Amino acid sequence: MKLMIAQTNPLWAEPVANLEALESLCRLAVEAKVNLIALPELAFTGYNIFERLDDLAEAIDGPIVTQVAKLAVQYKLHVLFGLAERRPSGKLSNVAILIDDNGQHLATYDKHYLWDREHEFFTAGKKSCVVDTRFGKLGLMICYDNEFPEVARELAQAGAQIILSPTANMLPNAERQVLQIRARAMDNQCFVACINRSGEEDNLQYCGNSIVAGPDGEVLGRLDLAAGTMIVDIDLARIDESRTHQDYLKDLQVSDGADL
Repeated sequence: MKLMIAQTNPLWAEPVANLEALESLCRLAVEAKVNLIALPELAFTGYNIFERLDDLAEAIDGPIVTQVAKLAVQYKLHVLFGLAERRPSGKLSNVAILIDDNGQHLATYDKHYLWDREHEFFTAGKKSCVVDTRFGKLGLMICYDNEFPEVARELAQAGAQIILSPTANMLPNAERQVLQIRARAMDNQCFVACINRSGEEDNLQYCGNSIVAGPDGEVLGRLDLAAGTMIVDIDLARIDESRTHQDYLKDLQVSDGADL
């Protein structure tokens, strides 16, 4: 699979303009023969929108998802992005949504570990999310989930080969983020991609440094502080190669079942 990481600096509370910018990214992706383009947490509204959630949160069939689906069909791309979703019950969720190249809604993942003010507005998710695609089994997590090893481990145990995490992480956490993503990949011998954002919103300065790590924790691609894109080739054969030397998930199961 050819994966494009889009480390964007979205305009605050301007979803229409940010969706227009996505079309330019789609054109770049097509030129590079990309299969899946991944964007950050709350990709089209900005992250620090808590006082604006009444008018910026959308239903799953709202304008943002509808427009992304149209672009996915037009450019024949899978697209992953973050959204503030309003449920029919009125509850709000911080979600990651995966749309395929036919415009079909493949998955919605609700952020499990809420951070700081998110507790005041969003309902925490309870279920993990692994979706089978023609590129392999994709697991989803979001931002603060990266910091809890249990999330990636549960996804890997459910068969995830590539874990994708839309993120809105801030300074001074750049190196911490890189270390955590590399550790999540190495511990589970799978691919892990953190799609962070750049720029500033009020007093929040985002740290960029989006990263894709391979099954041995190797860095396959990393951006710096500024907005930008990178394209990484994901070779699933690397997972089997890594597990030839030691197979953590297999040995974990054996140890868990052993008599003590």
